[in-house]
Amino acid sequence: MSKQVKVAIVGGGPAGLFCAYELLKNNIEVHLYEKTGGVGKKFLVAGNSGLNLTHGEELSSFVKRYGVNEARFKKYIEDFTPMDLVNWAKELGTETFIGSSGRIFPKKMKAADILYQWMKALKDHPNFHLHLKHELEYILDDGDLVFRHEHAQKIVRADYYIFALGGGSWKKTGSDGKWIDYIEKLGVETRKLKAMNCGFEVEWSSHFLEKVDRGFVKNVIVTSRGESARGEIMLTPYGLEGGAIYAISNFVRDEIDEVGEGVISIDLKPDLTFKEVLEKVTKRGKDSLTNRLRKGLGLDKVALALLYEVLDRKKAQVDKEYLAHVIKDCLITARRTRPMDEAISTSGGVCFSSLNEDLSMKINDRYYFIGEMLDFEAPTGGYLLQGCFSTAFQVAKSIKGKLNV
Repeated sequence: MSKQVKVAIVGGGPAGLFCAYELLKNNIEVHLYEKTGGVGKKFLVAGNSGLNLTHGEELSSFVKRYGVNEARFKKYIEDFTPMDLVNWAKELGTETFIGSSGRIFPKKMKAADILYQWMKALKDHPNFHLHLKHELEYILDDGDLVFRHEHAQKIVRADYYIFALGGGSWKKTGSDGKWIDYIEKLGVETRKLKAMNCGFEVEWSSHFLEKVDRGFVKNVIVTSRGESARGEIMLTPYGLEGGAIYAISNFVRDEIDEVGEGVISIDLKPDLTFKEVLEKVTKRGKDSLTNRLRKGLGLDKVALALLYEVLDRKKAQVDKEYLAHVIKDCLITARRTRPMDEAISTSGGVCFSSLNEDLSMKINDRYYFIGEMLDFEAPTGGYLLQGCFSTAFQVAKSIKGKLNV
């Protein structure tokens, strides 16, 4: 490089921070602007009880988690793989391990530990400049960015601009989706933000609400529109949450949008065939229905409350095939998604149709977009975070390529 190149990154979440980390390797001057008083707030909240960095499954299966964007993310994730993410964490001083579910965690588990190491590495670099409490207000016609800082405006000019503004959930962390308007004025097409990896509202009966406040039903398979996920679900006074529900949430949400409600099928005994369930509920002929289900199938009180919400108990006493069928296909109707601000992530945002393969704008390749503000969907379990890292890597790679460094 004949002159010092300046890159402005807007947004201090994992995508923005990792892009900064990669650019600094080549001594590029990086200015990172964050609207709140600290970086990585959503990263910290999400990783408070255990930070799931990525997932250890084969890449051929991994990339299918990105749905309609599988082909695009196959390229991004092959360029920066889950193993690359593990090695990066090790580079910072964080060892990882693979859990029984295939998810990859830091050994210390807490997001705060890795963020501390991460920020130390950035701040120790002389070309890194952090600007907190700088909120992007608009973009001038000549391309300069205008920030609000301490009741005054600041104009920022750079050689390249990277937007890492997050989605529209967990507003208290700075991820509020307000960027849609001024990003559209750049000439970028966007899609409306919607809840993803979210819970759903169910109109439970008063009897159910008397029985259950909050409780987990573990090791079930949930299905919506032919798409299934295995894991646990949480029953709440307002509806359904939990990892398995989040994994199919986009399908349930879309059905609600299209027809006004979404049907979720729950297989309460996925390791047993219909015939095996039928045999078990038929064996204990003289037991009460509850004892038959508790002793024969190992259903606890939370699972029983869910089953009884759907079951016609009189019919189940005499029609064992009906009983077995409902156990294997317990249908719950979701009426609404929970508020978007409660969602773990959001769908919608910047459309890939407006971007080049390297995530720069087609009409002005000095502007880039990374992370959750891109219009893609990925479930929890490390896939969403891997997508943020891999898109950030892609942009850093593109800029370094343009600069021949």
